[in-house]
Amino acid sequence: MKIGILTFHAARNYGAVLQCRCLYEVLRNMGHEVSVIDYRPDYLTEPYKLWKNKFLRHPMTMLKVSSRIAGAARREAGFSAFDKEISLSPFGEGGFDAIFYGSDQIWNRNICNGIDPVFYAAEPFAASAVNIAYAASDGDVIPTDEEKVAIRRYLHNFQHIGVRESGMVERMDSEGIPADLNLDPVLLAGRPVVDNLCSAPVISEPYVLTYEAIDNTAVADKARRIAAERGLKVVQVARAPYSEGINKFSPREFVALFRDADYIVTTSFHGTALAILYDKEYEFVHTGTHADGRIESLLDSLGDRPEENLERLRKQSLHYIENALASVK
Repeated sequence: MKIGILTFHAARNYGAVLQCRCLYEVLRNMGHEVSVIDYRPDYLTEPYKLWKNKFLRHPMTMLKVSSRIAGAARREAGFSAFDKEISLSPFGEGGFDAIFYGSDQIWNRNICNGIDPVFYAAEPFAASAVNIAYAASDGDVIPTDEEKVAIRRYLHNFQHIGVRESGMVERMDSEGIPADLNLDPVLLAGRPVVDNLCSAPVISEPYVLTYEAIDNTAVADKARRIAAERGLKVVQVARAPYSEGINKFSPREFVALFRDADYIVTTSFHGTALAILYDKEYEFVHTGTHADGRIESLLDSLGDRPEENLERLRKQSLHYIENALASVK
């Protein structure tokens, strides 16, 4: 079966490229011909560009960029290399038997500058395919009444709808829209796939790893305290080319950092997912934003028997995929 994936693969964001790659590998391991549809809207790529003309207007920004450009360029090279490991299909090209939308926050209107019809199966090339939302997320951004009308209309383009957060299932159910709860692809794929996405060890000495999807000063404070108590080094990974932390890691090195960490402190969904996958001691730090909800949903679904519940959710999600693909004529 020829399958396309439409997601945030072009964002130079660790979680985005990992969830895309993991779904890609899961579908390939099921025996399908899989490619990622190469959709690169500006709202995804612009935040991660190495150079922006506006830097010239801010001397302090220029100073920061100058001091971090070597690491940022190395980071970009790592993402580019990771890109080349997958099959890409030109945006607009048809011929797919099925198209998977997601996972990630493809329905988050704050990220997508409103509703992006592409991620609602509205493109002409989607008309002849079975359209499947897998672990799609709206980032817990509640739509306006006007947006609800548009979203409901677009959702009719899907033959199967799976979302990532339990709260979203409940909200869609209240609107009369049936939706399944899906496991994020990183956890769906599991260690057999994710281990193959790691580099060799990056840090030679024991360390506390921090990774922030949203900045919170409590992360650094907690990491320093744990490092002092246990005699560990603190390794802070920057989420973007010029943000605080070490900005030079490739996606493969990023995964290896989680695999080898002695302790993890994070505000990130995928940081939490990797900590769980590698059975690490970790602390999820609340930010008081919508981002907390998607992590809380994951932790609630795993409960006090994480390994058992993770395997149950994995089987349910694989069944969802198999059932969706079985509807392809």
